[in-house]
Amino acid sequence: MSDEALKVNVIIDDKVFYKFSLFESFYRKRAYLSPLIFALILSVSAIICFMLDGTLLGIVLLIVGLGLPTFHIQKIFRAIKTQIRVLDLENPKTVYTLRLTEATNGIEVTNHGGGDEPLYYEWSGIHMVYRVDGCVYLYVLPDKAYLLPDGQAEEGAETLWQLLTKMIPQEKLHDRRKK
Repeated sequence: MSDEALKVNVIIDDKVFYKFSLFESFYRKRAYLSPLIFALILSVSAIICFMLDGTLLGIVLLIVGLGLPTFHIQKIFRAIKTQIRVLDLENPKTVYTLRLTEATNGIEVTNHGGGDEPLYYEWSGIHMVYRVDGCVYLYVLPDKAYLLPDGQAEEGAETLWQLLTKMIPQEKLHDRRKK
């Protein structure tokens, strides 16, 4: 495979993008953590108020403590759905093509959105790779990922994963599939 390129024409649809956005928001960025801590603090404060017979204050704290985090989480879901509409991903479309080789700068990305020149990335500079059910998320930078859905690599998902495990250090590879 050293001279041959593994080619992936990436077609993104709303389901693939939605799943990635949830992964990015809740796993990588831990968007649930601040609302959870806020809810816990205000809920504990409400319980203390109830124990000290401050029923009205306890109710207010409980409503605010549970309401604002719920609103925050719903806002994340709405933002994802809005982005899907803006990007018109209800209709699947080819977004980019990746050519992967064993060369040092063996990652070539051609965007299908315009006349941009291909981008090249070196294997040594890869930030992180996550394999989840149905897709591989190739983070070339901490805030830039390429989605590689299963079934879109010409040689198959396993061949793609074997190339990634060969070229990227083990500590940067994370297999998050459900076993």
